[in-house]
Amino acid sequence: MHLILLSRFNYISTTKNNTMKKLLLLLLIAPIIGLSQTTESAYEELIKKSPFNEMYPKIIAEDAAEYFDEFNLLFSEDSPIASKEARLVAVAVSAAIRCEYCITAQVHSAKMAGATDDEIKAAIQIAAEIQRFSTLLYGNDFGIERLEKILGVN
Repeated sequence: MHLILLSRFNYISTTKNNTMKKLLLLLLIAPIIGLSQTTESAYEELIKKSPFNEMYPKIIAEDAAEYFDEFNLLFSEDSPIASKEARLVAVAVSAAIRCEYCITAQVHSAKMAGATDDEIKAAIQIAAEIQRFSTLLYGNDFGIERLEKILGVN
């Protein structure tokens, strides 16, 4: 058991997000060391802050809420990608993975960030074309070496 934990901790320590590290580590060791859950009142406050927080078990609710806040920094003015463009990426991914919840949320967020209906359609079309072309390459056993040669990738 300890070897598995050390192996997983080494994986976690290579991730970039400290909160994600804490959250994953907590998930691994909480049952072993018997950590107490978030208090009922603290849990209710987290749900008031965001109804999405009720998706998480109480034992990790605080860390999950903190991670969600940090994740949303990717869509802020501090992100290296402008908010509208980041939301368009999220729309494209949501469509590609066929997540109706994600599509609803990300299309709304993209519009709130200033994206037009045409920009949203273009993002979805790009996702569809990448997926289509991937299917063609994979299905025809095109081969990565052949693709790299055509593209001039070293």
